[in-house]
Amino acid sequence: MGKLKKILLVDDDEAFNFLNRIAFNDSHINCQLDEVMDGKAALDYLEKSIVCPDVILLDVNMPVMDGFEFLEQFEKQNKCNNISKVFILTSSLRDEDRMKSLNNKYVKGYFDKPLTAVHIKKILADFES
Repeated sequence: MGKLKKILLVDDDEAFNFLNRIAFNDSHINCQLDEVMDGKAALDYLEKSIVCPDVILLDVNMPVMDGFEFLEQFEKQNKCNNISKVFILTSSLRDEDRMKSLNNKYVKGYFDKPLTAVHIKKILADFES
């Protein structure tokens, strides 16, 4: 059973990022929580990271590089894709987005915004299994 040490939040919505930080604080998860605003910034972050994040919370709809483009490049980058578990956290209501996400081998879960205590428990359960 592992301990969650580092989370990367990839979302261009600062209000949701603020709420997500509160949700993690309220859940008493003591780990590093880093944020970037789009998929390209996330790839740059991963490339420069000495330690890969345990969990990547990824939005689908973002400028510069969206979540699906990130997932394609994440596989090619081949640095953290065997370490980091990706969970989609989105406001997208499109069934196609849900299916495309869940059919991606790196995506371990799909959650509707905002992040809740229930979502966090599911992330932790998947992380610790």
